[in-house]
Amino acid sequence: MRNLDYPDCFVVINGPEDGTEFPIVRAPFHIGHDASCAVNIRLDDAVRDFHVLVSSVSDGYRIRRNDDWAVYVNGKRAGMFRSRIVRSGGQIKVGNTLLCIECAPDGLASRSHGIVTQNDLGWAVSQGACGLFFLGKGMARLMTRVFGRLIGSWVGIGALFIFLYATWPAFRYYIQSAVHFIYNRILPS
Repeated sequence: MRNLDYPDCFVVINGPEDGTEFPIVRAPFHIGHDASCAVNIRLDDAVRDFHVLVSSVSDGYRIRRNDDWAVYVNGKRAGMFRSRIVRSGGQIKVGNTLLCIECAPDGLASRSHGIVTQNDLGWAVSQGACGLFFLGKGMARLMTRVFGRLIGSWVGIGALFIFLYATWPAFRYYIQSAVHFIYNRILPS
């Protein structure tokens, strides 16, 4: 058992780095091979750069995998959209490394008691919204490159925009909705 003054800690209990402790003082954080990860597992080749995303929840931590790499929490597989909660004494298997979580009485997990956290559905919706934003941004960049080269100027792109607005009702609806959103939400009076 650890000293009560220590923060929460992930401890390697079976793997190439047996006994290594990773104190946790902030969340969210990653478990992975990359040096910037709070739990940096360097000697296990089955661990990816940013293998796991961890966030604090009341009296424990939410474990969510990144990409397609397997993660197990107390023997059950954690997914990208189906996370698992681990509490003090619980185990996480990342690659070939088994970690145990030790939560201190005044650690981050204990201080998170009563704080509302994002569930799996909320996380999935926020990830989808970010994906749509970047898709739209990429499409705008593509249109600028394609039409900018075809037409050769911003005036031509403006003319195309006006043409689409005047002839395509769905385009007009989305532009009006965006203007309405900006006017009412971003620039309130």
